[in-house]
Amino acid sequence: MPDGVGEDEDMDGNDPVERKVVRVAISIPNEGHTLPEAYDNRALFYIHVGALAEKSKHEPVTNDGAIFEFYHFTAGRLLTPAAREALADHALAGGMDYMLMIDDDMIIPPDMFERLYENNVDVVAPLAFTRNAPHYAVIYECKKGWDPVTKCDYFMNHFARNYPENELVRCDAVGFGSVLIKMDVIRKMKRPYFMSTCGTGEDVLFCYNAQQQAGAKVYMDTRVKLGHISYPVIVDEPYAKWYWATQEGKDVKREYGPIRQFNLNDNHDVRDGAVANVP
Repeated sequence: MPDGVGEDEDMDGNDPVERKVVRVAISIPNEGHTLPEAYDNRALFYIHVGALAEKSKHEPVTNDGAIFEFYHFTAGRLLTPAAREALADHALAGGMDYMLMIDDDMIIPPDMFERLYENNVDVVAPLAFTRNAPHYAVIYECKKGWDPVTKCDYFMNHFARNYPENELVRCDAVGFGSVLIKMDVIRKMKRPYFMSTCGTGEDVLFCYNAQQQAGAKVYMDTRVKLGHISYPVIVDEPYAKWYWATQEGKDVKREYGPIRQFNLNDNHDVRDGAVANVP
């Protein structure tokens, strides 16, 4: 049988039905110390995906009936963009179909992978928030320009403050606290995928290049919610909403200046066409 294809009999014992094998690289970039909360959370996650992989051999666990194989890659004690670059290279060399990146300061739901996978999109991230105030969701509208002094491109990233809740949302870029990427997107892109000397974050840069070089579409699934380990709290959606309602007016305007608001259009697409229209 071809590589990447499994077989399974139907309920009546008829001829085997081909089922695709999906190889997933669980890729974790570490800058150093992994906090106990994340370590415990990751252990629970691996128990779940291990059971998911075994169960998928015997019965469908997703709508497409795929058989899942999970592989673990870690790039530690590196600058985060360099770690992501190394993880992408490992996933490519291993012939992976997907790369699931999880930062070591995120709290994730055990079933995060299959919930993101079911969307069947190029790049999709769960809902996450910045560790530091004002704790915005890392879903972005992006602007690109040219700096005549440095003679290079620059990016301006604006948070989509009033993001649609509990939906799959098209956007310009997402933060990579966790993200599921189809490897076929990366195969169409030029190296480096994450490393750059420009001022924008490597996650935003990747999303922009994926759209420009591979025709990828980027999404955030706000139904799948993460927590960002901070001190002394874990910043999740309830905490962010509490902060905006009770604390933001007290210290954010003083510390960050006026807050810029961005409105979404009626079809829940945070893009305004700026990135797509850049030559």
